[in-house]
Amino acid sequence: MRLSLSVFAAAFILSGVAYGADQGVVSTCTVTGEKTDPRASCDVRLLNPVQVKKATILAGDKPLADSTFNSFEDGDGKAAWFFLIDRSNPARSATVKRSIALVKSLYAQANARNIMAVGTFAEDLRVIISPGDPYADFDSRFASVKADGAATAFYFTAIKAIDILKKVPAERRALVLISDGKAEDTAYSREDVVKHAKEAGVVIYGIGIAEKRSETVYLQEVERLASETDGPFVSSVGNQDLPAEFIANFTRYLTNGGQITAPLGTLSGEMTIAPRLALVDGATIEGEKANAFVAPQPAPERAPIKAAPVPPPPEPRPLIAEIYAAFDPILPGSRDWAADNETFAWILLLGIPLFIVGILAILVLRNAKQAAKPDIVAVGDGADNHETFYTQPMRADENPSPLLASGEPFGFFESMDGSDLRFEIRERNITIGRHSENDFQLEDDSVHRHHAVFHILPGQSPVITDLDTVNGVVVNGQRVAKAELLSGDVISLGETSFRFVAIEN
Repeated sequence: MRLSLSVFAAAFILSGVAYGADQGVVSTCTVTGEKTDPRASCDVRLLNPVQVKKATILAGDKPLADSTFNSFEDGDGKAAWFFLIDRSNPARSATVKRSIALVKSLYAQANARNIMAVGTFAEDLRVIISPGDPYADFDSRFASVKADGAATAFYFTAIKAIDILKKVPAERRALVLISDGKAEDTAYSREDVVKHAKEAGVVIYGIGIAEKRSETVYLQEVERLASETDGPFVSSVGNQDLPAEFIANFTRYLTNGGQITAPLGTLSGEMTIAPRLALVDGATIEGEKANAFVAPQPAPERAPIKAAPVPPPPEPRPLIAEIYAAFDPILPGSRDWAADNETFAWILLLGIPLFIVGILAILVLRNAKQAAKPDIVAVGDGADNHETFYTQPMRADENPSPLLASGEPFGFFESMDGSDLRFEIRERNITIGRHSENDFQLEDDSVHRHHAVFHILPGQSPVITDLDTVNGVVVNGQRVAKAELLSGDVISLGETSFRFVAIEN
């Protein structure tokens, strides 16, 4: 018995140039970037499993230079298929089982960029495997599927499947319709299905399976749905196998082809654009011509011709320029510079004396503070050779730091630089830093003006707290934000270190 393989586009073109979908190519061409970089772009789908050797775009009858072809199969785009198996007639039980086995073999061809779904139909559509379901167990899902339908809502269920398919995130989509074509619904027609498919960008694969040769006339409905959406169609009668070529190249009927782009250069006005593909077997095919209009590129604007400017009368020089004229013998050009930089010249003239006066005032105040510093308290010999640690007199302000209840010193800080200097702790709150306002002043540039606070709470261990300084507070070699102190702990502020010693009372 003869099998039927009708793929709408010629099987293989051996010579000459063939045109349009009837010869194996479906294309959509547009023009983009008209204002800045006009380019022709054609999306091409080859209906046969053929290989492209070279692809160009024709503008009119002339090929555009620098055409670029990006194969869909080599890119990142995704393709989706929805298999729809007819289970409407209990007498077709064997055919339904064959259809399930066929879908299983085609389903196994999917790769990471392929999305597949499976459903059955009779009176209504049943989705067995949802699009892209990663956990689908094919055999368990179809274990209970059988030919149990009482009627065939052929067109209605095809439209519902297209509605599901158009929501799948894929660049190319196909509905694979496996049926004997016996449509029993009257509310919808083949034209409704074709219109719905084209609006959704869906191609229909037609697989017609008739129980006997007298019923092959019904397969025309399946064939027309495929041909009118530029999809392939195959058929068999009874137990005949489908063509091996169709099975082997199943996915390529949807994924073959790609995108062709080419710059239009200086071309403008009305024109036709179409893809031309040279195949590996020597054939050449062209897609249907699309009408396009490219607006002429605007001529570059000429810079306006400017009349030669009339030089303005010389302006009188400002006062500051005349003052700076006195410096011309020493610094030639001082007057001209002051005239061009009047504001800055005034700032420079008046700012330097004010700056000097300010520096002198700071030095005078600093010397006065240094003269008011208390004497250094030293313990032991050699105290006169060290000026690192010293105590401050008790502040007599309105809120003095409270004295310890016992009246005796709680402890002291002793220097770690080899001297015998120490600072006695007689208050609950001791401020430590480089500034003269601190209780415990450390004259070291690595110590911050207000570096830390030493605090004593009754019945608790003393605490030292870092005042968010850059150099920080280090206790026994570890930087801390706040830490309880034990007698003998070594505290480092910047490059200055001292030991805390508690006195047992």
